[in-house]
Amino acid sequence: MIAEAFPDDLNLSPMSGFKMDLSANAEFRKLFFSAKCDCGTSALLSVEISNDKTVEDIKDALRSIIDGLGRQAKQFRSMSCDMHTKMRLGPMAGRQPID
Repeated sequence: MIAEAFPDDLNLSPMSGFKMDLSANAEFRKLFFSAKCDCGTSALLSVEISNDKTVEDIKDALRSIIDGLGRQAKQFRSMSCDMHTKMRLGPMAGRQPID
């Protein structure tokens, strides 16, 4: 339902089948989406929805959910590809190769 409501220019892909339980609260469902850059780096974006929320509750909050994901995607895409490379490589990004 959430991915179907994305505007065309949001360019997020649902990560169906991706399971990662990082939530401190087991009472939430976690949905994952991917934002990609031309440099090959992808950002993993997520939304947590309480298990007690109804379909109507989710529909009522849909605009807010999409706006939040859109802000995260925009922030990721506003970073330079150099910054993406540093994020992707982590501590190895600043090291010089050993001859």
